[in-house]
Amino acid sequence: MKQAELGFTFDISHTFASYCEANEINQAFIITDENTRKFCLPLLPQRFPVITIPPGEVSKTLATVETILGELLEKNAGRHAVIFNLGGGVVTDIGGFAASIYKRGIRYVNIPTTLLGMVDAAIGGKTGVDFQFYKNYLGTFYQPDAVLVSLQFLDTLPEEEKESAWAEVVKTALIAGKEVVRMIKSEEPLPKIIASVASLKQEICEKDPRDEDIRQLLNFGHTIGHAYESYRLSIGDPVMHGTAVAKGMLYETILAVRLGLLSDAEADRMLNLITDQTHVSGLNEEEFRGLMPFLAGDKKNRQGFIVFSLPTAIGQGAYGIKVPQADLKF
Repeated sequence: MKQAELGFTFDISHTFASYCEANEINQAFIITDENTRKFCLPLLPQRFPVITIPPGEVSKTLATVETILGELLEKNAGRHAVIFNLGGGVVTDIGGFAASIYKRGIRYVNIPTTLLGMVDAAIGGKTGVDFQFYKNYLGTFYQPDAVLVSLQFLDTLPEEEKESAWAEVVKTALIAGKEVVRMIKSEEPLPKIIASVASLKQEICEKDPRDEDIRQLLNFGHTIGHAYESYRLSIGDPVMHGTAVAKGMLYETILAVRLGLLSDAEADRMLNLITDQTHVSGLNEEEFRGLMPFLAGDKKNRQGFIVFSLPTAIGQGAYGIKVPQADLKF
C-alpha cells in the first residue's frame, strides 16, 4: 500500500498551487469545518468548491459523510476528482472516509490545520467516523496521495487546542521515539519536533499500513483514552482528544508496571513527563466506572480480552498485550 507524500512548508498557498499544477488537478473539492473555513481557507488560493461541515467530534457521523457525498454527487464530482481535507483530525477522518467510498474511491490530500492533525491524525491513512458513541468504529484504511504540513496554521489555533494535541507528541515519543523525548526535554524548536514526530509516524505506517503489528504501538494511551472519550460523548460533555489520550497514558503506564512490563523508575519518569507536558490529571473513580462499558466494545479486543499497547521503557513498547477486563482496577 503506497504511503502518502509527506511535505513540510511555511507557505501553504504556494505549495498548494504547485501541488495542483504538478499533479494536473482540474476538478477538486475542499472539505472544511466552519472554523477552518473562516480562519484557514483564506490562506489557500480560491480555486475549488468548498464543502463545509460543523466543527467538533459531534459531527463525526455517517450523517455528515452522507451530506458530503450528496454534495459531491450534486456537483458532478468524477472518479478523477481530488478532495483536499483542510482541517483537524475530524475533517481528515471524515473527508478521507468519504473519499474512500465515493465511486469506490477517489484521491484525497490532507492539509492538517491543527497540531494533532500534523503529528498524528492526517498521517497513515486511517479514516472513519464514530458510531453510537464508539470512537472511530466505522472506517477504512485508505491512503491520501499527500499530507501537506504548514506551521502557518498553528497561528490560527487557540492555546488549549495546541496544549491538548501535545499529548500525541508525548505519546509517540514515549512509545517509539527516545530521541523525540530528548528533544521535548531540551525544548527544541517546535517545527523540528513536529517534523520528527510526523516522520516517525510515517515511517511506522510504511512498515505496517493496515495496523496489524508494529503500528499498534501508536495506540498507547488510546485504549483507555478512546473509552474515556466515548463516555464523555455519551453524557453530552465531550472532551478534547489529547486530554483523553493523556489520561489514558497515565493509567496505562501504571498498568504496565502492574503487569511487570515497566520498572517503577521508568514509570515515574514517564508519568512526570506526561503530567508536566499535558497538565492533565489521572482518572477519578467516577470516570473510570463510566468508561468501562465502552472499553468492552473496543474494536481491538480479542476473545474477551482488552488489548493494550504498553511502554516497556522510555521510547520503547510492546503491543498486543491482552488483559482480562476483570483485572483492570481503579
